[in-house]
Amino acid sequence: MIKLLFSGDFAPIIQSENIGDQHFTGITDIISSADLHITNLECPLTSSKKPIDKTGPSIKSDPVAVTLLQQAKVNIGCLANNHIFDYGEQGIKETIKVCESNNIDTLGIVAREDKRDHWLIKEVRGKKVGFLNYCEHEFSVRGKGLMGACGYDPIEAFYEVGHLKHMVDYLIVIYHGGNEYYPLPRPDLKKDFHYLADLGADAVIGHHTHVFSGYEIYNLKPLIYSLGNFFFPYDGEPESWHEGILCQLKIENTIEIEFMPVLQCKKGFEVIKMSKDKGDSLMNTIEILSNLIRNEEELQKKWDNYVSTIGDGLSNQILFTTRFDKALLKVPILKNYSNNKNRWKAILNILRCRSLEQLLIDNLKSNQCL
Repeated sequence: MIKLLFSGDFAPIIQSENIGDQHFTGITDIISSADLHITNLECPLTSSKKPIDKTGPSIKSDPVAVTLLQQAKVNIGCLANNHIFDYGEQGIKETIKVCESNNIDTLGIVAREDKRDHWLIKEVRGKKVGFLNYCEHEFSVRGKGLMGACGYDPIEAFYEVGHLKHMVDYLIVIYHGGNEYYPLPRPDLKKDFHYLADLGADAVIGHHTHVFSGYEIYNLKPLIYSLGNFFFPYDGEPESWHEGILCQLKIENTIEIEFMPVLQCKKGFEVIKMSKDKGDSLMNTIEILSNLIRNEEELQKKWDNYVSTIGDGLSNQILFTTRFDKALLKVPILKNYSNNKNRWKAILNILRCRSLEQLLIDNLKSNQCL
């Protein structure tokens, strides 16, 4: 039997003087029993002091933090995520170098310096297991021919899954996407997971949202929508930030899944098993979420309700990005002007039309906005 252990977001962003040898002793039996441990390395391991110009936080860890991955017995680091390019190409190059010099394979980067493919094939107990790693398009996904994270594109996925599935006995797709802090997949993300399974993936594993989600068994293939965080010390986050799940795929003719609830970085820098009561409660929540995911009508209702709670926050990020903009919005007559419905209709039309969307993106690039 092949045992593959998957964990969620791993960001070892702690000072080197705080690195000890007890961070993962609470889950030693779990990580030691797996043939491979595959995690999402959520930040570059780099000495660079030059973050890229982007919105949102830029995070990194010192290369010495690779010892934390070693302690967690990580065999494969997935790099297709929204933070891996926070410190540019230098950050990616250093991350690959420090990981692979410590016997940790990496995947999910296109236009690698060593010319290797962005996927990975490993032989495990006499079987070939392939891994593909995608993320949604944010600042880490760059233009064609440039080093960066492997962004999800359904057409590219069609060819890549089709190419790899004939080369391996099992193919696993790891997908970094979703809406942060929302514990369900948006309806279209569910379609993407089904699509990847229909193409030939034997399982699809998700993370990015910083909260755990539910799962499906679709045509005998496990689809896990989010594992939550694995090791991510960050102040000021809600309780759900500290709750994650480890997922073990047990492969022997069929694929079975086992979830193991963990608490991460709640009081210090440790990952430990949940108490039985708390773990049972979490597993019950996973089943509730899973039932919602399997019911398309209920999933859509939950999404519609979530959308209604966001309000015009995202659209205002597009149109009114600076402090001066926000100050102007407090003036009643200007606020009414900003809420002109034609303005919102124009944004909607551009974003939902792929040709106009691409034109806007390339226009922004040509104007050196990025």
